[in-house]
Amino acid sequence: MSVKNNIPWDLIISHLKKETTEQEESILREWCNERENNQLLLELSSLWENIQKASESYNPDLEFYWKELKRRTEKQDKVKEKPSISLYKIRIASAVASVILLFSISLSFYIGKKTTKPEIKSQTYTALNGKSQMILPDGTSVWLNIGSTLIYQTSYLSKRTVQLEGEALFDVESDPKSPFIVEVNDIAIKVLGTRFNVQAYSGKENIQVALLEGIVSVLSNNKESIMNTGEIAYFNKLNRTLLIEKSDVDFESSWANQSYSFNSKNLAYICKYLEKWYNVTISLDPDIANSYIYTFTIKDEPLETILQIMSRINPISYSFDDGNKVTIKEITKKGGEI
Repeated sequence: MSVKNNIPWDLIISHLKKETTEQEESILREWCNERENNQLLLELSSLWENIQKASESYNPDLEFYWKELKRRTEKQDKVKEKPSISLYKIRIASAVASVILLFSISLSFYIGKKTTKPEIKSQTYTALNGKSQMILPDGTSVWLNIGSTLIYQTSYLSKRTVQLEGEALFDVESDPKSPFIVEVNDIAIKVLGTRFNVQAYSGKENIQVALLEGIVSVLSNNKESIMNTGEIAYFNKLNRTLLIEKSDVDFESSWANQSYSFNSKNLAYICKYLEKWYNVTISLDPDIANSYIYTFTIKDEPLETILQIMSRINPISYSFDDGNKVTIKEITKKGGEI
């Protein structure tokens, strides 16, 4: 039985919803006798379970999106006559992840009216508990920093425009016929296919655009300014001025890495990256900024865990103020602060 040509979508959907009869489950088990089919079902089930855990309050009608998912994946298969099963599974899993993240699926993943058109006018995705990645329907990858929100319309595929509040790293899928636009307050970033970081927090004076790859244009004050790789654009929201200059674009996007390693780095250097990684403000005693050297790697550990380890290696103390503010000082051998 071919995975390519015989995917029992309705049966799989009913299985995920736990609505199958004993006979239907028997049919599905028979389909899963082939290793590739079974692996595909496991991948879909795993994605389903992960989204159930992450979603709580959004109940869209996804009948339309499942049909669209099937149509798109079948269309992709026609490009090559003999796609390998591994590539096909990756496309299926990516497409499912794209649909799931795109429409913020809730616990009732497939509950709703059976219609042929989506009822939701706009989609909102917010990274509440930490940085997270989402895939837009055109294949564009977006990393959202904690507390950041991305909004886009259901007409996204015909007009690739999104609105951002907070910080995001975009890896845009190239499409010469359809530019990708990020709208932030009073400016817009326009690209065709590139990689860039946007920082646009409501409480900060500047909006920053760091260009890692390609070319983008920034539209502000009815003017279009071109950015090149390795440049950062600073738009001041108060006086509405735009400044573009060469800078450390890798640092600006470092928060979206899977991990980051420090090799014999001092506190000043480390705190700069910890601020970016954890989206906090660190007040460091200048007397110890260059005093202590550390070598370690951060992944997904809480900031306090990192600070605890650092304080055990060298005589420093730390305290948290107002949640996102940290103070680091030196302590004496007797245990008191200097």
